[in-house]
Amino acid sequence: MPKNISISVLTDGIKDLTLVKEWGTYLATNDIKNQVSTSQIRKIFGSIKQIQAGFEKSKGEIILLEPKLAYAVGRDYDKKSNTNKTKIKEFYELLSPLIREINEDKTRFQNFVNVLESIVAYHKAAGGQ
Repeated sequence: MPKNISISVLTDGIKDLTLVKEWGTYLATNDIKNQVSTSQIRKIFGSIKQIQAGFEKSKGEIILLEPKLAYAVGRDYDKKSNTNKTKIKEFYELLSPLIREINEDKTRFQNFVNVLESIVAYHKAAGGQ
C-alpha cells in the first residue's frame, strides 16, 4: 500500500504526482483484495463535483463526504471472510484525514478535488474497472 498523502497538499497543492499515481494504480490493481470499482469512486466523486459546482451554498456538505465513504466501506464488507472485498477501506483511510482538514475553505477544497481527480485518472489509466 502506498504512503498516505500529506495534509499539506490541501494548502500547497500537488507538488509531486508520484503518490497520487501510486494510489490510483494501487486502487486499480488486483492483489489480495480486488480493485476499487469506478462506480465506487464515482459516487464520492459525484458528490464532490456537486459541492464544487455550488461551493458557497454547498460547502456545509463537505463534512458529509466522510460518512458517505464510511457507508461505501460498510457495503463492501464481507461477513463471511470478515474483510472488505475491495480496497475501498484503504481509499477511505486515505481521504478521511484530508476531508477533515478542508474546513469549508475553498482553496483547500479545490486542492482536494485536484488530488481526487488525479487519483481517478491514474486509476483509469491503470485499468480500473
